[in-house]
Amino acid sequence: MMQHADIQALGALSGRYALAPDIALAAEGAMADPVLVINDGAFEAVIPARDYRVGVDGPAPLRLSGTAIIPGMLDVHHHIIEPFAKSLTCGEPAQLWRRFWLPMEAAATARRVYIGAKWTFLEALRGGVTTIVDHGLRERELAAAIHQAADETGIRLVSSTGAYDASNFAASGPTPEASASIDRALAMAEQHIEDCRPFARVTPSLACGTVQSNSPDMIKALSRFCADHGLLFQIHANEHTLEVHACIEATGYRPVELLHRLGALGPTTLVAHATLITSDEVRMLAETDTAVAYNPVASIWKGNAVTPALDLLTAGVRVGLGSDATRNDGFRMLDAAETCQRLAYGLARDDFSCGAGWRWLDEATRGGASAAQLGAVTGQIAPGLRADFLVLDRTGPEVSPSWDFEWELVRFYDRADLLATFVDGRAVSILGRGVLFDADAFMNEVMGEGIQWAYDSRMLRLHGASGQHRPYAAETARRAYITKDNQPVLPRSIVKR
Repeated sequence: MMQHADIQALGALSGRYALAPDIALAAEGAMADPVLVINDGAFEAVIPARDYRVGVDGPAPLRLSGTAIIPGMLDVHHHIIEPFAKSLTCGEPAQLWRRFWLPMEAAATARRVYIGAKWTFLEALRGGVTTIVDHGLRERELAAAIHQAADETGIRLVSSTGAYDASNFAASGPTPEASASIDRALAMAEQHIEDCRPFARVTPSLACGTVQSNSPDMIKALSRFCADHGLLFQIHANEHTLEVHACIEATGYRPVELLHRLGALGPTTLVAHATLITSDEVRMLAETDTAVAYNPVASIWKGNAVTPALDLLTAGVRVGLGSDATRNDGFRMLDAAETCQRLAYGLARDDFSCGAGWRWLDEATRGGASAAQLGAVTGQIAPGLRADFLVLDRTGPEVSPSWDFEWELVRFYDRADLLATFVDGRAVSILGRGVLFDADAFMNEVMGEGIQWAYDSRMLRLHGASGQHRPYAAETARRAYITKDNQPVLPRSIVKR
């Protein structure tokens, strides 16, 4: 492993420089003994070390012995303001967004959104994620706070705004005020484009929550706006059983079928989840070149099903990996992406490969960039693309000896092996610590505010704390709102009268 002083020296790299790791994950696969030339934040060249000529091909390379370099990973579906309620959702049944995330959004302020987003970005960079796609219906003031957090941490962000003009869903707590007319939503979209423009690493997008929260006319208007402007259009579809049933009851169509009829599918559309899709819906996604965000950890922790990602890819559907705000760790996404396919589909088919390892690396990088409309910006170690990459320690016992680097990345590497995270050719995290700001001071400063936000949200917890489920545990109410004094407040519907 590199010496500590050498690792810290990575933070000083800028301008035009060259790196010589043991191995790099290039566009065509693992490449031994490469030299990577970075110039003004972009990859200039990837050359075998034996062919590299100092002064002709570039500067003298910095030798990174015992390391590997891979592209930074993309998390293509996230709700970034929610890190302070992590374990409260453990054990909760599906559709927890109605009891946790909507109330938290309703209690959001610009300050709270800023600290929540910055905390999420810090976690993500520590987990090898260099780009996040946020799905949120953000008012202008809240979006500005998120952009500030992204700028201060150095992460690449697809920022979103949007609206809903229907509320055909039941919520168990307060909901944010995001209702708007189509005209106002389109005006917000125009303004959002302008508000993102000053930030080099922030790209605008539009989001509709679900087909239940928007009229057909709103979905058509926002998706068409994105198609006309080359922006990403995001919408949840076919995630949960209740959603599919409600859509059929209201319209006679399943969610993806309805989006297809509305003309809302297409090259600029990213469908989140698509876990409960039929073969006809797969065909619709493929024929329209619609992308899908596969969220494997979300399926494990709170879902009704697993996205048939391999079947989608075989059909020609573009797929990226997302966390859905479960865990800000790209390595966990890789592991879960393969594991979910193996358990949900591979076992029944005796498919022991389930993507052969490389597939999930591709969807976390190049595939994710395509799904996020960033294929010309990031996702690969290739000349002309922005230099978003990870420096990994390949000397640890977990990853040694190395026989098959790509399989090892999927199954054995984790954030403990991450030495440094680079975005735009500069280090933004080294050994798990932010380079552009004092992460420890930030966490100490805002922890109390984050906890207060969770209390004020009055999120409804159905499962209760883990200890309540131990044998012989005292019988206590599990269905309770979270309150500051840690005393459960029972919802009116279950209070004994």
